Amino acid sequence: MVLFYILVLLAAMPNHPLFEEPFAGLTFVKWLGILCCGYASFVLLNERRLPAFVKPWPVRLFAVLFGIAAVSFFTLSRTEGLTFNPMFTYASYVMLFLTTISLVNSYQRLHRTLLASIAGAAWASLYVIREFQVSGGTNLRPGYVAGDSNYFAICAVLVIPAAVYFLKLRTTSLERWFCGISLVLILVAFTLASSRGGLVGLGVATAYMLVRSGQSRRAAVLTTLLLIPMLLLAPSSPLSRFLHPSYADQVSEQIRRDFWSAGLDMIGRHPLTGVGLGNFTAQSISTIDGKQGMACNTFLEIAAELGVPGALVYGGIVFAALWSAGQLRRAGKDGKNTVLLYTGQAMQAGLLGFAAAAVFVSAEYQKPFWIMIALTSAIPLLLAQSSRRQPAAEATFLWREDDWVKDNPELEAFIKSR
Repeated sequence: MVLFYILVLLAAMPNHPLFEEPFAGLTFVKWLGILCCGYASFVLLNERRLPAFVKPWPVRLFAVLFGIAAVSFFTLSRTEGLTFNPMFTYASYVMLFLTTISLVNSYQRLHRTLLASIAGAAWASLYVIREFQVSGGTNLRPGYVAGDSNYFAICAVLVIPAAVYFLKLRTTSLERWFCGISLVLILVAFTLASSRGGLVGLGVATAYMLVRSGQSRRAAVLTTLLLIPMLLLAPSSPLSRFLHPSYADQVSEQIRRDFWSAGLDMIGRHPLTGVGLGNFTAQSISTIDGKQGMACNTFLEIAAELGVPGALVYGGIVFAALWSAGQLRRAGKDGKNTVLLYTGQAMQAGLLGFAAAAVFVSAEYQKPFWIMIALTSAIPLLLAQSSRRQPAAEATFLWREDDWVKDNPELEAFIKSR
C-alpha cells in the first residue's frame, strides 16, 4: 500500500528530473504503477474477493469514454507530432481505476491517499518556489517540474480544500501541522504560478465552501485570509494579471481565442466523431504567431477530438464523481461524522474548482485529476460495505483504532475478521 501512496504523491510532478527518467524502457513512475497494479491483483487473489469494479458510475462512464477514444485513435488519429501516446495514457488510467478501487477499501486508506495527494502538491510547490527564487524574483511563471504553471495551479486547486478541511479535524498534532505547512506552501507556489484560470478555479472551490454552513465558511475564510496578502504583494500574481494585463497577457488571450475558434470550427465540421484523438494541435493555428497548440479548454478540446458525445461523457464523469463525493458528505452529515463530512466536501470543492479552471487550460490528461476520479469511484463501494456490515465499524472514527475498540470485544472481532 505504501507504493500506492508514493505513486499518488509523485503524480503532481510529471517532469521530475529523477522519477521521469527512462529505466529499462519505462520511467520510474510507470514501473511503480505496474508494481501497484500487480500488488492490487495479489491482494484480490489472496483475499479471494472481486470488487464490483463496474458498479460506480464514474467507472462506467470512463469505460464508455475509453471505448470512444480507442475507436477514434485507431481510425482517425495522426499523432506523429505528439510527445506522448494518448491511447497509452488512457490505458494507464484503466489500471489506475482497478488499482485504486482494489486498494482503497477503507475510509482510513481514502484519508491517507488524500494526504498523499496533499504531500505531492506541497513537494511540487517547493520546486515552484525554488524555480522562482533561482529566476531572481522576476515575473517568470515557474512550474516546470509540475508540468507548467497552469497545470500546477489547476492540480493545486484539487487538493487545497482537502488541506483546509483536514487541518480542522481533531486528528494528531503531527497531521494538523503537516496540513497547515502544506497549505501555506501550496498557496505561496499557487500565487507565484500566476495562473488566471487557476484563480478562477480556486474562487469556485472557495465559493462552494462558503455556501456550506458553519465550519465550511470558516474554512473558506481561512483560505482567503491566507491568499489575499500574497495576491496583493507578489511581484506577479494571477490577480494582477487580471487587473493589469501585460502585452504578453493580451497576446496570450488572443491566442486562446484563436484556438477556441479553431476548436469550434472542428466541432462544427465533425460534431459526432471529432477530428481524432490527439489531432487538435495539428489542425489548429494561431493568427498571431502562426504556431499550433492545444485548445486551452479541456471540454472544447475533447469535443473537437472525440466529438460532442465524447465531451458529454467526460462531463458525465465529472458529474458522477461529484455525486459520489456528495454521497460521502451526506453519509457523514446523517451519521454526524465530521471526518466523512469534511472528506466529501473537500473532494467536491476540489473537483468543482478543477472543472472551472479546466475551461481555461487543456487538462484532460492530468494524473491528479484522474486519481481523484478513481477515489470517488471507490466511495460507493465503501458506503455499500459499511451499510451491509456494520456502519459504525468503519465510519465512526479513523484514528487510534486500537484504542477505540479495546473495550468492545465484538467490534474488535469484527475488525480482525476483515
